Amino acid sequence: EAGKAEASVQDTAEEVKKEEEESKPTEEVKKEEASKAESTGEVKKESEPEAASDGWVDVLGSGALKKRTKKAGSGQNLERGQQVRMKYTLMLSSGKIVDDGLEQTFQLGDGEVIEAIDLTANLAKVGEVYEAMSQSRFAYGVLGRPPHIGPNSSVLMVVEIIQAEDTPKIPDMAEVERVKIGDRKRKIGNDHFARHDYARASTNYQSACKYLDPPSYEISGEATPEVKDLQAKTWCNLALSELKNGKHDAGILAADRALQIDPKSTKALYRKGKLLQEKGELEQAEKVLKQALQIDPNSVGCKQFLKELSQKVSNQKKKQQQMYKKMLNLEEEKKEEADKGASSFGETQTSWLEGAIPTIAGSVTVGALAMAAYYGIKSLQG
Repeated sequence: EAGKAEASVQDTAEEVKKEEEESKPTEEVKKEEASKAESTGEVKKESEPEAASDGWVDVLGSGALKKRTKKAGSGQNLERGQQVRMKYTLMLSSGKIVDDGLEQTFQLGDGEVIEAIDLTANLAKVGEVYEAMSQSRFAYGVLGRPPHIGPNSSVLMVVEIIQAEDTPKIPDMAEVERVKIGDRKRKIGNDHFARHDYARASTNYQSACKYLDPPSYEISGEATPEVKDLQAKTWCNLALSELKNGKHDAGILAADRALQIDPKSTKALYRKGKLLQEKGELEQAEKVLKQALQIDPNSVGCKQFLKELSQKVSNQKKKQQQMYKKMLNLEEEKKEEADKGASSFGETQTSWLEGAIPTIAGSVTVGALAMAAYYGIKSLQG
């Protein structure tokens, strides 16, 4: 059945090309699609879209993602969070096959597969075989998947749902089961990181950490050295992907957790130093790199980074000193101007008084002489 479906998808390559040209969702519709995909990871069952006359279901109502059942399954639709095993073939709109009959297990709705599969599998049942046509934004987007899938490429898929099981709660899992799921998510995160999709890489690293390094209240017992190594690696990878995402605080927390697990991890110290540097906390970054070199004095990378940091710290201090000096000079200039103004005001007051005193004295003398003359005349008349 899967083989027949694959041949059928070959015939729909031209349909996808036509969809690329004719189906151009508005920005508003795009936002709604992204919101559905990111917030729920599924299409609500009560609003499940109906198939058109040709059997294609327009999953999001915009033409960006379509599904057509080739073989019916049984039971209920798959549920978000289930562990799903599928077999799939993926090809480009040109008909070129990229992945041929591969099997993969993934957790539905948790970002382990492209959104085109997460969203269409949510409408499928165990045993079902279906075709899916997806525009690039629900496949590999603007980054593509080098070297076989270029940027902004639409894809065709044939998917067979082989099995689906509910995922046990973490406290109910055996360590080996938890580690298997966590390590799978870590590797998927590595794949996304390799194609520079740092947001998806972080999503999968975060999910991996939930299984590899759950809180102590969820599990009992000490992790084995092998598991601790995986824990530290995953947290360290998360620190780097968050650095690439520009999420410095989240990256520092991840690096700190890696160092709690393995205090001698120079890789974690190096990445923490990078994160601190990006935050502008150069002196703290310098301290962290000195710690790393105490652990591994021969680390060429740490030596070079510390040299660069020390130079930046020195330059920063010089700039600060220049700034403080400039500020002090400005204050001194203001004080001098104020003192000069007060002195000038005093001189002006003194000059005024010096000029005013003779004038007043002269006026008094003239007045006295006038009075004397008046009384002298009066005495002669009398």
